[in-house]
Amino acid sequence: MKEFTVKEILEYSRNIEQESYSFYKEAVSQFENNDLKALAEELAKEEMGHYNRINKLLENTKLTQEELNLKVQIKESDHTMLIATREIPKNPTALSILEAAYQREVNTQSVYQSLVSITDIAKDIIDIFTDLVNQEKGHANRIKSIMKNYQ
Repeated sequence: MKEFTVKEILEYSRNIEQESYSFYKEAVSQFENNDLKALAEELAKEEMGHYNRINKLLENTKLTQEELNLKVQIKESDHTMLIATREIPKNPTALSILEAAYQREVNTQSVYQSLVSITDIAKDIIDIFTDLVNQEKGHANRIKSIMKNYQ
């Protein structure tokens, strides 16, 4: 188990969303297919929306310093998954980019799902993570259905 403050978890979550935004913006430049470019643009926009929600919680928060400084335990496997974000592979194909995107979404969803189970954190945070679980799951499902066209 690793110990983090709620603030550290939120900051890290915000960073994941920033990385996902950058991933999808890079994917736009790698895709040749206009439908895939549009998908990547849409996902980038949604990831920036996630970033903004977390950022708003951090910067314009009604959370107390006590709530932000609360220390919580994260399982080692969840922490490893959290830091194992996927990059666009070298010499990418459309399928390899989609596979990396899919795994990124699945990992992010799993991490947020584990964070929802932390009962000591504020309801506002739990609500955001619950919503993000559903959104990341939706992203993963969309990507998975498109991947079938490239296999």
